[in-house]
Amino acid sequence: MKKKVLRMISMILVIVMLAGLVTGCGGSGSGNESNSDAVTVSLLVPYDFEDELKTVVEVFEKSHSDIKVDLVLSSGDGGQTPTELSKLAAGSNLPDVAVGVENFAYILSQGLAYPLDNLYAADGDEDNALQAGIDNYTYDGHLYALPYRVQFNGMLINTDLLETKNLDTPDYDWTIEEFISLAKAATDSQYSGINIVVGDDDTHALQTKLMGAMMDEPYQMYGYNMETHEFDFTSGAWTKAQEYIKELRSVPGLVSDELKEWDKRNNGIADAYDNKFGGSADALASGKVLFGNHNTWETYWMADKFNFEWDIYPVPHAEDVSERIQTHIDYVFMTPAVTEEKAEAAYELVKFLSYSEEGCLARMEYSAENASTSALYTPASSDPEVLKAYNDSDIIPEGMKYMLNTVSENPEKIFIADANKLIPNFWNDVNEYLEQTEEQIENGGDAHALAQDLQNKVNTAAKDTWANFETKLKTNLEQFYKDHAYEQK
Repeated sequence: MKKKVLRMISMILVIVMLAGLVTGCGGSGSGNESNSDAVTVSLLVPYDFEDELKTVVEVFEKSHSDIKVDLVLSSGDGGQTPTELSKLAAGSNLPDVAVGVENFAYILSQGLAYPLDNLYAADGDEDNALQAGIDNYTYDGHLYALPYRVQFNGMLINTDLLETKNLDTPDYDWTIEEFISLAKAATDSQYSGINIVVGDDDTHALQTKLMGAMMDEPYQMYGYNMETHEFDFTSGAWTKAQEYIKELRSVPGLVSDELKEWDKRNNGIADAYDNKFGGSADALASGKVLFGNHNTWETYWMADKFNFEWDIYPVPHAEDVSERIQTHIDYVFMTPAVTEEKAEAAYELVKFLSYSEEGCLARMEYSAENASTSALYTPASSDPEVLKAYNDSDIIPEGMKYMLNTVSENPEKIFIADANKLIPNFWNDVNEYLEQTEEQIENGGDAHALAQDLQNKVNTAAKDTWANFETKLKTNLEQFYKDHAYEQK
């Protein structure tokens, strides 16, 4: 009899344990499932954000016991959010909330973003959002996304090498002329001024950065005017940037990676790069290069790779142009899948992932613990406590602190370095004619003479693109209000 009673008790305990396991399996597993009144909000999670979002969503649910977050794992990374949403929409499986880093204009053109005007205006902390992010994602007077995080175009600098070469440390507000002078002064038989100047990525190429650094308001990335929706290739910045690149490349050994002669290496013959830096050594990582053409989202590989003191500076600007910080702002937004019953809960989540003090501090903590595997997180918030925590951090380079403080204090100091994210068909409109022009220049054509024709052709395409986009935007907004009449308060 005693054994039967013991067996019965054991069975009851097993059942209780299994029940506990089952209730912990849904959503993010934080335990909110026990609250039958909780509103469930689904969040699309790109695979490169998965670990971070799982971690911070647990923090969110603990302080929002009335909201349960259902994580929807994406088949792509953050750059694939637009195409992933299109697939989900086609199957009537849109999530309520999504984050992304590319092509938000495409999301808008497909009618996949929920206007946040009323929700943002009703929030008592809305002034804490980085104003530039709010401006970026406001189209035709309607706010469609909140800023998710901030990243900066930059210039990696080996500050130890400055001391070794007895060179002056520049201010963060520095000029292109100072940059080139230092790069030349650092170059000798052992050291180089910079690692790379030309790459396959037009968005972040040094020429693109320098072009932007020679333009005042209202021009942004690649000379794009956000008000007129036209490009400027004739002011001189486009051609001058090419001349700067040629000047850097003309100094023997200044650009370290251009010393690589891959045909000789493949034949087993030591090339100029090996001769200068020794075998298969990485010149930048070995501390033999003063500048690295790198940006703040690349910090994850720098901490463990470098055995020297380094910083990330803003992109230097022309002497006759005011400093503007070349800034990228990623996004978090709600989709039309959100219903009236879910709207406030969904906004609480996007706010948490955008500018709320609690959310930003949680993500900064995650970033500090994972600095060697993911980019250092820079918040899209001007909340005083968030900025204090950022500035007090031991792992954030001083240059990054300078850049965030600058754009938080004065949004006019921002240069939009990700216009391709905000403007539909950006690179397609440019590259169709840019490639033809660059080929003519390589064959001896004069860049100044070709600039006007390039500008005319690109702007004709860009204006047509924007006109079509505005039509879609208006149609999509009308449909949204038909489906969400409660938002027309």
